[in-house]
Amino acid sequence: MAAKRNEPEDDLISSINVTPLVDIFLVLLIIFMVTANIFMQQEKNLREIALTLPKAHSGAPPEPKDVPLNLILDQAGALYLNGEPTTLEKIGAYIDRRANEAGGRVPDAVLSADKDLAYGKVTRVIDFVKLRGVGNVALNVEEQSIPGIEP
Repeated sequence: MAAKRNEPEDDLISSINVTPLVDIFLVLLIIFMVTANIFMQQEKNLREIALTLPKAHSGAPPEPKDVPLNLILDQAGALYLNGEPTTLEKIGAYIDRRANEAGGRVPDAVLSADKDLAYGKVTRVIDFVKLRGVGNVALNVEEQSIPGIEP
């Protein structure tokens, strides 16, 4: 009878197990996605101006080309022109410059004011821009449906 010998074979293992490598890359991908989301939320919060608009049924947003002057009064009463902090004097100079560039045509304006802001502060800004020649001042509001009234 022939006997079988148990000798170790000297063959090399020529395949590589990539499962641990894939696991590591998946964990790194998940970490990257979570941290990227956190950074995007922080950047978004830094760029936003805290503002709560009042609601109105006729609050359709205007076309940007029709309303180049964008005024914002935030909850603290800070004034912004086209997203940049400003003062009434700078707004007046901006209106004059825009009128000169447009051949005397004064731009229209949209005023976005926080709903909890004092009425007098909003009126002061409206009065100022109207005295500078801006005839059309629109108030920016959120759209709200009123029961019993169809648009």
